[in-house]
Amino acid sequence: MLFNKRRDFIRTVIIGGAALHLPFIFSCNTENINNLQINIDGKYFHINIKLFTEIANILFPKTKIAPSASELKADIYYIWFLNDSNIKSQKRQYLASILEKIDEFSKEVFSKGFISLPKTKQKEAIELIRNTNWGENLLSSIMTIIIEAMFANQIYGSNPENIGRNWLSFKGGYPQPTLKNRYPEILELNHIQNEK
Repeated sequence: MLFNKRRDFIRTVIIGGAALHLPFIFSCNTENINNLQINIDGKYFHINIKLFTEIANILFPKTKIAPSASELKADIYYIWFLNDSNIKSQKRQYLASILEKIDEFSKEVFSKGFISLPKTKQKEAIELIRNTNWGENLLSSIMTIIIEAMFANQIYGSNPENIGRNWLSFKGGYPQPTLKNRYPEILELNHIQNEK
């Protein structure tokens, strides 16, 4: 009896932790994908992966000791986060709209889209955005995606070879996910258990 309670407790903790912290991410390759259209509860968003990567690498650049957002594959994490129906659609829609907002700001201020700007102007645009009444929250949301990608288990497609975790000497929790018990499969198992 005690074993069953303990097993149920552990399962609840794992499911709860996964639901709170890990979006719906599988391994995928976005290297050849620059433009995607994502439907979030009937609303379509145009997602430019290259634009996300440019912004993310300014916010989290490669240094002598740290990996860049690109090396962490934050773009993969971002796309699968947007596709995770377990996350509230309002949050996903906000995160899907931020790239367009940055690009529109760049066109207003510099008369060019963000990707068309030289690196110095891109950095300037990010600094100007940070100083607007809406920009700090927007950039913070992108940083959150990057940081989550850094801590994600590599089984989900970001943080290859655990470069983010290794950089921080972070071991992660145990047990580590496998193909059979990764998120969202574990949520599906819980759903099946609850139906019995």
